[in-house]
Amino acid sequence: MAEIILSAPDVVRPPQGGLKAGELNLLDTTAVATASVAPAYSLGTTLFLVVAATGVGLAAPAAILVSFFPVFFIAMAYSYLNRRDPNCGASYSWIARTVNPHIGWFTGWVQLACNVIFCISAPLFAGSVLLALLGPGQFGWITTGVATNSALIALVAFALLAFVTWMVARGIRITANAQWVMVTIEYLVIVLFSVLAFIKVLASHPAGSTGVAGWWFNPFSLHGFTGLAAGAVLGVFFFWGWDTAANLNEEGSDNRENPGRAGMISMVILLALFLLAATAMQSLLGEAQINNQGANALVYFATRLAPAPISFLMAIAILSSSLATTQTTLLPSSRLSFSMARDGVFPGIFALVHKSWQTPWVGTIITFLLCSLGILLTTLSADINSTFANMISDIGILVAIYYGATGIACAWAFRRVLLKSVLNLILIGILPLIGGVFLLWIGYQVIVQGVGAAIPVLITLGLGIPLTVVAALVNRNGFFTQKTVAYDQIGAAEEAWTVGSPREAEEAATA
Repeated sequence: MAEIILSAPDVVRPPQGGLKAGELNLLDTTAVATASVAPAYSLGTTLFLVVAATGVGLAAPAAILVSFFPVFFIAMAYSYLNRRDPNCGASYSWIARTVNPHIGWFTGWVQLACNVIFCISAPLFAGSVLLALLGPGQFGWITTGVATNSALIALVAFALLAFVTWMVARGIRITANAQWVMVTIEYLVIVLFSVLAFIKVLASHPAGSTGVAGWWFNPFSLHGFTGLAAGAVLGVFFFWGWDTAANLNEEGSDNRENPGRAGMISMVILLALFLLAATAMQSLLGEAQINNQGANALVYFATRLAPAPISFLMAIAILSSSLATTQTTLLPSSRLSFSMARDGVFPGIFALVHKSWQTPWVGTIITFLLCSLGILLTTLSADINSTFANMISDIGILVAIYYGATGIACAWAFRRVLLKSVLNLILIGILPLIGGVFLLWIGYQVIVQGVGAAIPVLITLGLGIPLTVVAALVNRNGFFTQKTVAYDQIGAAEEAWTVGSPREAEEAATA
């Protein structure tokens, strides 16, 4: 395919798609980005897996640090690509326009698969947390048998998923307001209990506690490629979600700059919070207790610090976090499928927008139905914790793949400006490329090290190939034959509202 060099300002898509433009400011977008990562949920479901991973142990903070930098480099790539093309399809659209439409569609499929898998696991975890909160040792309103009943957990998960789906379909403003409430609850609770943990360890040295050690933060404490890959892929899951800011770019103010800023700001905030909480948990509980408690480690952590009902706050924070991240995973899923349908490469029903709500409500409901089916199927699993662990690892691999592809796409898209300055070369070329290659490498390493456990990932990737072929065969608007673009400037001096397909937008930009 031929290539278009875009030196003129790129186009900004107008509200012809029906999404509610200008509704979110920088703070709103940052709140959604940080809530999407869901610190309480991530710590509750993932920290024990990181600690238990081969070659990691108490070097879990090091695994978080190792994961932060390549993912932050990808956040930089998102920021630069969003400046040129603020499309709610984000990485799917950028890769399709600058690298190859087929690869773009494939990475869009990978992200959609991540979202669906997560919207199955997160409500299930929320359901189990809610029932545990109502059970013995907490409020005591139900018995242990009821609290651990997998069918009831699935039913509660379905109800919670339906609730957040209604909010997402009802409007972006309702969603943003709900995120402010939920993210405030979980952040305050995590910081409060983390500070209390450090005070308790320093003051009374409770049994099983240990002082903070510098080697916990040393990447060389991760033993070999096995420890590095296992810890990093789980760390990627820790930080996954900030890119929701990019998928909401058509609904925010200053949509060229704010999504990228929100993504990077949220990454820094999240790094500080994750390191604080992980270090506090390790210091108070130690490796053995974290492993023994599993997904209950965060709640157990709270009970070691405060009596009931104060300790209940942590369970409430985890529940709030689970709901928030489910909601903010439905958001990018509906916007991504909307963008693909608008481009004519996904079923047109996903492009339908509610006249007054101005959201892709039909696509949101379809995603809800798919996830509900997945929740139903999980009732066949005898071990819910095992199901969570497998899903989290699978999501981490898939995220590493589409993040990695976006980092490489950034360096390629801006290749004509990289040598114009040292900063361009480093910030737009080298760092996104390093982040992209590293993430693809850890995804590959995890698959190779555990092919059996990675079967869902392999099925997802394998299914994406024929689906990409089918999408290309049935497409009639020229999306898959469009010319790729190369940028010879970073920002845009002005904005041009252009109605039409991506192919028409490119032609208008280069006329």
